[in-house]
Amino acid sequence: MRRKTLALVTIGQSPRVDVTPDILPFVGDAHVIEEGALDELSAPGIAELAPRDGEGVLVSRLRDGGHAVLSEERLHPLVETAVARAVTRGADAVLIICTGSIAGIEAAVPVYMAESLAHGAMAALVGQTPLTVVAPEPEQAAGIGGRWAKRLGREVRVVTCDPYTAATADFAALGMQLADAPPAWVFLDCIGYSEAMADAMRQHLDTPVFTARALAARLVVAAL
Repeated sequence: MRRKTLALVTIGQSPRVDVTPDILPFVGDAHVIEEGALDELSAPGIAELAPRDGEGVLVSRLRDGGHAVLSEERLHPLVETAVARAVTRGADAVLIICTGSIAGIEAAVPVYMAESLAHGAMAALVGQTPLTVVAPEPEQAAGIGGRWAKRLGREVRVVTCDPYTAATADFAALGMQLADAPPAWVFLDCIGYSEAMADAMRQHLDTPVFTARALAARLVVAAL
């Protein structure tokens, strides 16, 4: 049987050295390649993608370890171009590693959205029990909370901790904060959140803590 190729496409720049190591344990013998929506842009070009009033906000890592705050709407064609590059390189399937609403990407191979995979799995697990969602930026809290409220039919608690600037100790502190009134579930709602960050929270919570990257990776690999 031919070895399958899974492409990881980020809305930022590849390679995602902060994400891929957490995904590789789930891919078995599949070959992994990476592409990024911002790979072919200069720093000024990336800066021009900063959100304007009324635009959706996405955050992603850059190759130098920094991060960019991006317009969800204007990023879409760049993601589609990155997917096309991955298909040209031989991808059998594409996982878009973003938990924002990047939908409607067309390609000659299956394109899976980390958002729909991870959010769908999390919603099924949660049912009617209390959920706390961790988001990167305060500016994202209302939008993320609204999406979860629409999916679950009720309000969820949203707290923020930036995966690109916060230290592991900050996630431990967040875990201690949530332990005062623990939810039934915690979901780290950005691909930038690592298993190490989740582990720091788990040390102070009996609550299950899930990352988007781990949930999405487990599901997409099963479909290869």
